[in-house]
Amino acid sequence: MRRFLRLSLVAAAFALISPVATAQEYFGEFLDRPKGAFIVEAQPRPLFRVETDFRFKDPNGLLWSTPAGTEVDGASIPQLFWSIIGGPFEGPYINASIIHDYYCRTMERTAHDTHRNLYYGMRTSQVPKWKAKLMHWAVSAFGPSWKLERRVVMRQTCANPPDLPATCSSVPTSEVVPVKSPPIDLSDPVVLAAAISKMTAVARTLLTSNGEVLDVTAGGPVSATVEGIQASADAYRQVFTSKEFSSSPARLGLLSQATGSTLADVQPWAGNRIPSLKEAIVLTPKTVSKVEASAPFKLDPRSKDLIRDRVDLELLKATIHIQDRSM
Repeated sequence: MRRFLRLSLVAAAFALISPVATAQEYFGEFLDRPKGAFIVEAQPRPLFRVETDFRFKDPNGLLWSTPAGTEVDGASIPQLFWSIIGGPFEGPYINASIIHDYYCRTMERTAHDTHRNLYYGMRTSQVPKWKAKLMHWAVSAFGPSWKLERRVVMRQTCANPPDLPATCSSVPTSEVVPVKSPPIDLSDPVVLAAAISKMTAVARTLLTSNGEVLDVTAGGPVSATVEGIQASADAYRQVFTSKEFSSSPARLGLLSQATGSTLADVQPWAGNRIPSLKEAIVLTPKTVSKVEASAPFKLDPRSKDLIRDRVDLELLKATIHIQDRSM
């Protein structure tokens, strides 16, 4: 019999989390407190079973609802980032993660809207601005992705009147269906190392700018607006999915070696100033020591065989179990 670890989500930890972030900036509100239980023996990771409907109203007034009986596992946040960002059921993440997981599974709304709603939920739960924007970017770039397309499908309808033979006919019907995008191959050590280096640079840039600047590319600084985050994530998803950075390494922009295994280890850029891409050193055998000392770096064709060494892959493997998961 599976064991259940009961949660009393009216405990002090959740009592400290206001349902609305601030009076100055409204991100929405959770209409309920999550009630449920962890299924600790579920494989490959624990599940959280929602016992009552759990609802969130976003700042545009749109209602997001996870029905009672739903089981979520946090997999809508790529597992490789759990050790860096934190688990989806830790502290203030849990409320937003429950909603996000459910809609990533049903895909009844666009991926863009679903990932943006994760950001709104985290800000409502008082996750710091820079960290919530990092989560929004990471999930949009590396998490589940799909588009909603309207297609015409043939549906068969049948009539079976009394005392008459049944008749059936096919009727064209217009339906909106989700179309999944190809996943990023994070089992490739080079892709994984490049992704961690990119995310670390984004984290440092957001932290340094207090959530105002997202990234630095060849085109200059990228503003950390909702639109800027989504456009950046879409561009990097293409780069990592196609592995374009192998032939065009400059596409990755500003990079940084991870200095620890959690967000608590992330440090602002030196002098609390965001470097330009021109200031970043090129990763070569001669500059490795500077990169390891947290200097901003970028790639060129000479860097191809060095990027994998920028991440302690064995530490990551010991911390999490990386595996593919279809939506």
